[in-house]
Amino acid sequence: MMDTFFNAILGLVFLALSACGTFLMYHLWGYPFDHERLKSTAPPKLMLLHHLIGYVYAAIYIYLMSQMIPRLWHYQVEFPARTVAHLMLGMAIGIILIAKLAIVRFFKHLESTLVPFLGTGLFICTFLLIGLSVPFALKELYLHQKAVGGSAFSQENIERVKLLLPRAGFPPERNLEELAAVQALKQGRDVLLSKCVQCHDLRTVLVKPRTPDSWVQTVSRMAERSIIEPISEEEQWYVAAYLIAISPELQKGFQRKRQQEMQAKTLSDIMVSPMMLEAALTKNFDVMTTKLIFETTCSQCHKLSNVENAPPSSTKEAAELVARMVSNGLKAPQEDLEQVVFYLTKTYVK
Repeated sequence: MMDTFFNAILGLVFLALSACGTFLMYHLWGYPFDHERLKSTAPPKLMLLHHLIGYVYAAIYIYLMSQMIPRLWHYQVEFPARTVAHLMLGMAIGIILIAKLAIVRFFKHLESTLVPFLGTGLFICTFLLIGLSVPFALKELYLHQKAVGGSAFSQENIERVKLLLPRAGFPPERNLEELAAVQALKQGRDVLLSKCVQCHDLRTVLVKPRTPDSWVQTVSRMAERSIIEPISEEEQWYVAAYLIAISPELQKGFQRKRQQEMQAKTLSDIMVSPMMLEAALTKNFDVMTTKLIFETTCSQCHKLSNVENAPPSSTKEAAELVARMVSNGLKAPQEDLEQVVFYLTKTYVK
């Protein structure tokens, strides 16, 4: 886990050094340049500070590249667009650094004209490079703290995870009670932040919300392609459980995007399954059973308090609510959806 956050902090330091070096360079550029001696008349102490910033910047660049290069032997035949952009920016920084160093050491007659432009290009590439990766490392920390109960490890969230794990498709022999414990979730987070990022950054993991069974399948599929540092079957279970633990906040972001896409539509535009309406009006399900199905099904994507805060006022609204959740990505058997509509009707409709 520390690797990801250490690299994120190092990335921010890398960007700060680039900014400081660039603006200090602009200041030094204002001093006259002695073309005969090929030397700036800027104060020696400021020149030394600028050189030190450059050396530290170069050292961090070499370290970050040592982290990136092994990932080039990725399981994918073709890199995704973001990875290509990341790689090109990293290579551009290296080329600019080499050119700048060569001018300062061997072609000093070009120093007063080319170095400021190279320094500006270096700052732009650094800013874009860090912007592609660091925000998503910090987003995981945000999601962790915004989980149900204020933390992915809160007792309230652990109880929610315990309800979801039986429906996630874990092997029957796996002790799900142990998998939902704080220690197991911490191990899952460690795997996410140390091994899952060996092939791609956290954006690939965090940008799309998934249901518990989908997380298990996705983790298993990704682990099969992991060749740099293999992820064991037990580690797959841990990381899948942790992703389930932070999913409600992921789903909230997806819902906001969905609402923006559908804001021009009215509620009547949403397709309502006649079978769900008919089941709620004609079938006589067991209320306690439907309550359990409601809790395990709806808590996959959001907090149950969301329904309590805005309950349906009719059976039609209950069916529309469930239909909307299905359109947002919820996967559940038709009978379970019917029982959820039945429960919502019996509980909230007056």
